[in-house]
Amino acid sequence: MRRLLGIRLVSWSVLGFLTLTAWGAKHDKGEAPPPTLRIPTDPLGYHPLSSFYLMGRTSSVSLDFVDDDHLLFTFRVPVLLKRLVECGPEDEDQLIRAMVIHLPDGKVERSAEWRMHDRGRYLWALRDGKFLVRQRDQLFTTDSSLNLHPYIESKSPIRLVKLSPDARLLLIETDLEKHTEEEHRRLVEEARQAGLSMPREDVQLSVIQVDNHTAVGHARAYNPTDLPLIADGYLETLSAKGDHWMVRYKPFQGEPSVVAEVASSCHPNESSLNGQTLFLSTCSGGGSDHVFQAISLTGKRLWSYRWDSHFIWPTTAYSENGQRIAFSTLRVARPVSAMDPFDETELQGQRIEVLDVETGKLAMSQFATPMLSGGQNYGLSADGRRFVILRENAIEVYDLPAVTTALAAVN
Repeated sequence: MRRLLGIRLVSWSVLGFLTLTAWGAKHDKGEAPPPTLRIPTDPLGYHPLSSFYLMGRTSSVSLDFVDDDHLLFTFRVPVLLKRLVECGPEDEDQLIRAMVIHLPDGKVERSAEWRMHDRGRYLWALRDGKFLVRQRDQLFTTDSSLNLHPYIESKSPIRLVKLSPDARLLLIETDLEKHTEEEHRRLVEEARQAGLSMPREDVQLSVIQVDNHTAVGHARAYNPTDLPLIADGYLETLSAKGDHWMVRYKPFQGEPSVVAEVASSCHPNESSLNGQTLFLSTCSGGGSDHVFQAISLTGKRLWSYRWDSHFIWPTTAYSENGQRIAFSTLRVARPVSAMDPFDETELQGQRIEVLDVETGKLAMSQFATPMLSGGQNYGLSADGRRFVILRENAIEVYDLPAVTTALAAVN
């Protein structure tokens, strides 16, 4: 579980980077219409984890659209598992049940069970009803058949898996040995005798085109790195002068270009919303508030929000067409910084906001119950017109209004 921390926690450096002002004013009730349909989860055998697991941010559930008429619902089955010969001392095996559910009747058309060897994230949505599944250090693809097809097998431990918002680029970060073979054996033995963690290695970053397995970039780092993938490259922020910063787009082929220059009293954090839009978090001075700006790769500022420090652990889900994004965060009863301690009793709720990427307009807002700190208990359809969430012992499906364009917003 320790070695997969990077898969669950892309890091505190993006603490609360996607939460809206509306949360600060009102967080006790959801602003959402009645769901279009509800599918009770008790008959499916789903039993939510207790609040004890919240602080670990374990991955135990996922909820995604396969297509307009089917959902993929996966969840941990609470059963005792026999330890396998290949299980290591740090393995924390869990049995994941996967179900393809037909809409609107809620009929389970197909199911399968997958054994996972840790509590890190195990499933990512690709395109066209396909999914990426991780079992320890091997990646598979699957679809509505739920058959697992080998995709990539790593000879060294996988530290992080991340997709670009359009699911066309895949970032895989693995251990990269920095010791000689003799030195590595000595350090491993010393760690085992002392009951300590295994020797720390460097990290190999590999960016791969999902459709054809072609590698487009490699790099070496000291730690797992949340590389903000966008279009055919990635984003980076450089210090300019004083509290001024420069955000650049660096294609894997070609010269970098400046996207924006911003003022911030802290190092800005960048991420991507779709293939052509980035999201930038800046500090607004002496206070604890952050300002978030959506900016196109051409440098056009699209919209912005202000955020306070009650919010932690952001997760996201994207519509395949890139027009909508769902943001989830957990609210803490008091303001916290990246290093402030707190426990599960201080977590007030998990709220998900669905936004139009081009205009920032709020399409809907709802609470997930019970809350999950690792996310993935909500999703968007490929066209962004439907939203699904685990809520009050049911899978709730919502029909959303049409996406707002910039012209419509002005009118």
